Amino acid sequence: MLSTPLRFLHIPLTELCLATVLKSGQSFRWQRFDAIQATRPDAAVASTSISSLSGNEQTLSDEVSRKQGPVEWAFGWGDRTVCLRQDDQGIYYRALYPYHHRNALLVDLETNSTLALLRHYFNLDSTPLVALYADWSARDPHFKKKIEKESERLKGIRVLNQDPWENLISFICSANNNISRITLMVNRVCEVLGERLPHPTLFDPSTVCENVASVPAAPPTCPSTAEPSMYAFPSPTSLAQSNTDALLRHLGFGYRAPYIAWSSQHLLDHSVSLQLTPDEYLASLKQINFEKKGGIEAAREELLRFKGVGRKVADCVLLFSLGWTQTVPIDTHVFQFAIRDYAFPCSKATALTPLLQDQVANKLVQLWGPYAGHAQQVLFFADLKPAKPGAGAAKGVRSVLELSKFEEDVVKEDRKPTWQEEVDELTRTPGIKRRRVQVTTTPTTMTMIKQVGVEIVGTKVKVEDAYPSPASSTYTSSSSSRREAGLKKEREEQEGFEGGAGDGGHVEEESDQGLSTWGFQSFLRRVFTFFDFSSWVDPTFFYSRSTLKSAN
Repeated sequence: MLSTPLRFLHIPLTELCLATVLKSGQSFRWQRFDAIQATRPDAAVASTSISSLSGNEQTLSDEVSRKQGPVEWAFGWGDRTVCLRQDDQGIYYRALYPYHHRNALLVDLETNSTLALLRHYFNLDSTPLVALYADWSARDPHFKKKIEKESERLKGIRVLNQDPWENLISFICSANNNISRITLMVNRVCEVLGERLPHPTLFDPSTVCENVASVPAAPPTCPSTAEPSMYAFPSPTSLAQSNTDALLRHLGFGYRAPYIAWSSQHLLDHSVSLQLTPDEYLASLKQINFEKKGGIEAAREELLRFKGVGRKVADCVLLFSLGWTQTVPIDTHVFQFAIRDYAFPCSKATALTPLLQDQVANKLVQLWGPYAGHAQQVLFFADLKPAKPGAGAAKGVRSVLELSKFEEDVVKEDRKPTWQEEVDELTRTPGIKRRRVQVTTTPTTMTMIKQVGVEIVGTKVKVEDAYPSPASSTYTSSSSSRREAGLKKEREEQEGFEGGAGDGGHVEEESDQGLSTWGFQSFLRRVFTFFDFSSWVDPTFFYSRSTLKSAN
């Protein structure tokens, strides 16, 4: 490991609050450490105690320790690990390099390239945040009320300017997910496919290079593979390998795995066709470059070419990494507070469609102006319940990545779970005891034979009684024929069942112990009967205990 001296960026908390921004659902790889190590003053001894600090450091540590103790943040950033610590005056930062990136360290020592990265990443060269807060408060009385009510919690909330490739893959992972799990998934793939970088807990003052002349010509001792490491985000080439799908499934990515593998290859192929590198192609979609090529709609369409990307995910990438500051990503959460706080003319039960997404976004852009996406991020965070003390940082923002129903349909185009898979997921309870049940059917009746102890109990149910039409007691001929076909298919499937009495098979029935599925099945049966969906679904799924008893 080689490291830069500890440097300082003067910036007040009202312009940037790391504790809020880094865990707000924009980026998923920042790690928090409750004991400072890499951002200790260079002259400090190895101890991380508060007494080892002096002057302004002592004031910082006293203040922070009263609240939550010293806090350090670290991020695997391409060729270096960046470590940050904040006080009321600004941010202390240091970059840690593996020796094979010695040339990047030399550039950093001469030009302070880490500072340039920080200013770009945190959007520090745009309009001052205090001025934006004042502008939004003047435009929007609701925004002003929120800020005045929770000024401490809501100060310094900035929209990040992230690497577009990492941002794209991270938000493909966000579909039907929460921040804790996205963080786990993204860090897993970095650990397997990303470049290994120095870990802040291994920092030693002896690794500090004050200037170019102090950089050693020979590498220090190689770190053990057992030592902790940070990791860079893997490149498109790394994620486009033939085994990527299987690897990501093994890492817990589920149905998102093929989306990432396909999108990685698509980026490589499309970039080559345009005679650009992947980074150059994604950078070409930035507002500063794409404004004259069709505007935000055209840029969004480019992102929608990637599998697993719907309207919400595309807008998050536009806002968080491509500089489209007016973009307001609309999900069900934002839609609900638009109805509640801004009198958007819809009921809370209204399904969120692309047309409504456009209407809500346009209304908020007209209200908040050219930085509407940044204003939305502040109010979105304000609308979330703070995490309880001792809880994980992400628990207070679990709903940050909700998708609309339409968006879910888009990102699940390759495969949707079956009804049985969805119900199994909803009703699965460990430890429930089960009993074998034999089922035999005819076009008009169903016989269920249960073994309770040593007693055999047979129950015969009339199909007509179990599935009454909401309009009349008889079904149309087409519905009846489809139902009979379904029963015939069920009888054929039962021939392969094992166990039970005689030559019959078995299905599993929940016992009275634990959380029974019978109430849930009864509810679904009532819903599907009311809307006459019964001909669409295997009818035996909706038999409830009450139905069986009434038929007896």
